[in-house]
Amino acid sequence: MIKHRTWLTGIAVCALLVPLSAAAADGDKSYSATLEAGAAAINTNDDIKKVNEYSVLRTQNGVNPYGKADLNIHQSGLVFDGSVRYMDPVDQDHSANLDVKRVFRTDFSYSVLQHWLDHDKMQYLDAAVPPPSSYTGTAANPLPLTPQNVPAFWYNPNPGTLTSAYGGSSATAPAGYTAQQIGRASVFGEDLTPDAVFKIKRTEWTSKSDLTIPQLPNLTFHFKYRNEDRKGMEQSIGMSKCSSCHVTGQSRNVDENTRDITTGVTGRFGLLTLDYSFMNREFRENAATPTRYYDPALSPGAGVPATYNNNPTGYAFFDNRLLYDYRDGLLRYDETPDSKKDSHIIKAKMDLPGSTSLMGSYVRSTVDSGKTGEPGNFSFNGNNGVTLHTTYDAYGGKLTSTFGKNLTINLRGRAERLKNDDVDINFSTIANSGTPTGNNFIPAPDSLATRYSSLSRDTVTAGIDAAYRMALRTTLRLGYDFQLLDREDEHLGTTKTQTVKASINTRATKTLSGRATVTYKVIDDPYHNPNAALTALTTNTFGSTVGNGATYGISLYDERTANLTNQPEKVVDGVLSGTWSPSPRYSVTAMYRVKREENSLNSSSWDQTTHSPGLTAWYAPGNKVNITLSYNYLNQSSGTAFCQGWYDG
Repeated sequence: MIKHRTWLTGIAVCALLVPLSAAAADGDKSYSATLEAGAAAINTNDDIKKVNEYSVLRTQNGVNPYGKADLNIHQSGLVFDGSVRYMDPVDQDHSANLDVKRVFRTDFSYSVLQHWLDHDKMQYLDAAVPPPSSYTGTAANPLPLTPQNVPAFWYNPNPGTLTSAYGGSSATAPAGYTAQQIGRASVFGEDLTPDAVFKIKRTEWTSKSDLTIPQLPNLTFHFKYRNEDRKGMEQSIGMSKCSSCHVTGQSRNVDENTRDITTGVTGRFGLLTLDYSFMNREFRENAATPTRYYDPALSPGAGVPATYNNNPTGYAFFDNRLLYDYRDGLLRYDETPDSKKDSHIIKAKMDLPGSTSLMGSYVRSTVDSGKTGEPGNFSFNGNNGVTLHTTYDAYGGKLTSTFGKNLTINLRGRAERLKNDDVDINFSTIANSGTPTGNNFIPAPDSLATRYSSLSRDTVTAGIDAAYRMALRTTLRLGYDFQLLDREDEHLGTTKTQTVKASINTRATKTLSGRATVTYKVIDDPYHNPNAALTALTTNTFGSTVGNGATYGISLYDERTANLTNQPEKVVDGVLSGTWSPSPRYSVTAMYRVKREENSLNSSSWDQTTHSPGLTAWYAPGNKVNITLSYNYLNQSSGTAFCQGWYDG
């Protein structure tokens, strides 16, 4: 791998600071303003997004003027604060706050931000395909590497030997051999837009207002408006299956709009405070959905003798569930549907005697996606059956009490229910791949299957926290959390998580302070994919050929035994930090973190250890100037006992 070094430089020159201020004699009026003007410059080599993914000076190489301004007005119960920051057209933010005698308060903000996105060249997939020099048709006529022409192997079932042949076929195989494609021979990647530049411009307007009517002093009415636009282009990656694993990347236009309207009211009635809010959100994707052609579907078991394994059709069974290929023309994929969301939130807080408070909350959200079913292919098994519908309900509570001056205890709990529509899929499979070789499929009978949503679940969370002041400037904190996550799809199981956390903060002297934290987590049955890999290979699994035979699909896919996941079962996380502050203008902080994660599934194991020390020095030579110097080091090692030796696809 070749790594390129990227440099980012920024400079602000010709800065002009003009402070303006005035104060009335009676002290009731004041005005102040600050104006800053200058120039910003950036120069990068190689890939700008590696060092300027979110810009802070300007978004592209070059030099541009910039400006910043602040205005503050305080006069006879009127308070106004405004600020403007303009770096370039896609790097700016502005805000304004107005308070009219504490009766009406409003905040307004506008920001523009550009996000450079990554461009996956997918060259790493070439590691799964041997180079053409390793597999040639003939010495005089080497075959090019294409999705339809990948390395193959000639296989002889007796005595069971493999001979490599680039682009080999049964017609050119030696006597007694058949052509097979196995393992790393079936992965191919193409970047269809190698010169594209992917980036998103994000524009956001927000406005938040509070109104307290003097005749109703216990009530405060709220209103919030938010509008966000995301426009640009991003990379869209898709894949064809039941041929080579052909992975392609192409461009996808983005023109998204999200609009939120939130209203609510807060009431204060002595020891009781109530708050209610309602939010309506609409999301729209105005850009066209990308389309693609899918590769010709190939049967891996074509041409099996009619007498083989009592198979009268002469073709291998492949658990065929192929619904389309290139003959269906351009098909939509990577679609972002429109959606609407309504959310109700109720909160209550009661201040009880004895330094005790009780809080409760309820949340009700519904989301209707613009994604609709396709007649004859699939439909949503929900309350309307046409569009995807999701509901969320959550109940929460917290009790906080202080005992004396040294001990505070928090008890908390939360119950959540998330329900997402299941999908009924109608299978009408294709019977013939339509390729020149005439590979045929055994068409599976039309059938109906239900894809149960992995989102639907019930979650219960409970915990207790305690903070104890052991001595002057030293506090000990202990906590325990329990979470039970019961997924509706029984194949995904129930996950139980227990977390114990302890920390101690101390200020040993006026200049030296420290903190130590240890977290231990145990997860029973983390989210995993059951029976995702590892078919036990026996003499009769594939019949007489590798990756072929009358029971190929049933043997290879339906008899997998290994569970896979990237989630740990045990986590130990420790952090130790200390700060030395000899003066208000100087401090040094040292930190060390170590984290150990591990998982033992039914057929594999995984562990990961992370060490991360760091050092930060801070110095403020003046009231308006400070310098920070930081160093961080990361060392992470992972190990797995799972061997992937046969199949990439």
